[in-house]
Amino acid sequence: MNLLFVCTAGRQRSPTGAELYRNKGYATDFAGVWGSGSRALTAAKLRWADKIIVMENRHNDFILANFQELVDPEDILVLGIPDIYYRDAPELRQLLEEKIEKRLTEK
Repeated sequence: MNLLFVCTAGRQRSPTGAELYRNKGYATDFAGVWGSGSRALTAAKLRWADKIIVMENRHNDFILANFQELVDPEDILVLGIPDIYYRDAPELRQLLEEKIEKRLTEK
């Protein structure tokens, strides 16, 4: 399963999630809705993803407003993790696992 992690800039939360789940055996990538270069959210990244894991509702809204034809809203998981964590922070890693594990196996 291909997991795309999306946050605001693609610097803290989404790379942490991508690394965490890559280590669990998933194919992962990350992007930011305000990202640039390889961190920018693109149509190609969205097409690649089986599940899109966004940190906040505003990231979900951005995807649906700008890439509506490329995504099934059912394939987007909104975690509700605010932009207050640094990359690889233990608290962030714990939150990601708590909020993702059950939801990945639901469908």
